[in-house]
Amino acid sequence: MAHFQRPHSVREAAYAHLRGAILAGSLLPGARISEPGLAQELGISRTPVREALQRLAQEGLVELLPGKGARVRVLSAEEVLEVYEVRALLEGEAAFLAANNATEAELNRLETLLQTLDALPAEDYAHQMQVDFDFHTGLVEAAHNKTLARIYADLRSSLTLVRSFQQTLSQHPKTREQHRAILAALEAHNPEQAAQAARAHVRYFRDLVLESLGDQH
Repeated sequence: MAHFQRPHSVREAAYAHLRGAILAGSLLPGARISEPGLAQELGISRTPVREALQRLAQEGLVELLPGKGARVRVLSAEEVLEVYEVRALLEGEAAFLAANNATEAELNRLETLLQTLDALPAEDYAHQMQVDFDFHTGLVEAAHNKTLARIYADLRSSLTLVRSFQQTLSQHPKTREQHRAILAALEAHNPEQAAQAARAHVRYFRDLVLESLGDQH
């Protein structure tokens, strides 16, 4: 049997720090990551930073550029379209199932998350994005389908990279209207309406992100 290697806490800490910064939107797609600079900032050697970057590259969050270091991965327009097509399928099905399966406690939590989102400071984009993600994750969990939830979780990294292009939209009136439409359909136990509302919301964001990508080229 292969020798078991105990995880190194410094390596795990470096990985968690970098991954958290990317998922929170503190490091945006295209942002350069200096291995020596980060090592100095964290007060550790370059080896755990290098290992963390390699691990994040395997997850699709970071690109390792020969001779140029690392940067947060930038998705192409084709990849963005693929991500949103899959997201629309998953969240549409999740909403359909949740309309039948969601408990009262789960519906109340979704309501609380929307109220929290509305109450956040307008400039606190990172927190807004987190609560927004929590709402959509709660929607998927309310479907009570473990396989769907696992597949959706695997999509999280790509969703974070995509959403970074539209950080300001969590409190937009159109977003609020769409979130409310999803929750209303769940509370009415209307699977078809819930699925339609969820898919419409995802596709609305898809078009905005693709437009943003087009403006950058």
